[in-house]
Amino acid sequence: MIRSPGGPDVGTSVDVIFVGVEYLAAPRHLGEIIISQATQTDAEGLEKILQKQIMPSRVWLIESSSGRFLLVAAGMKVQEHHGDIFDSPFARSMRS
Repeated sequence: MIRSPGGPDVGTSVDVIFVGVEYLAAPRHLGEIIISQATQTDAEGLEKILQKQIMPSRVWLIESSSGRFLLVAAGMKVQEHHGDIFDSPFARSMRS
């Protein structure tokens, strides 16, 4: 999960939740980001690293001012968050 931090003037944060994550190469702090599907070349490079075939639709590109970072996951969901930065979006589903 990637969560934008709240602040005194920010009442709503944004959570980007990836499920079925197989690979992530990114720093802890990203700053402002843009998320898109990665290129075929990116997917092919990750196939060499992971030593298996990867569906290109499962490869995500996270771009920030500090660089390009790749992530392999089954899916992605974006949602608003109105609580504390340390509140887990998974707590409700764990209780069930």
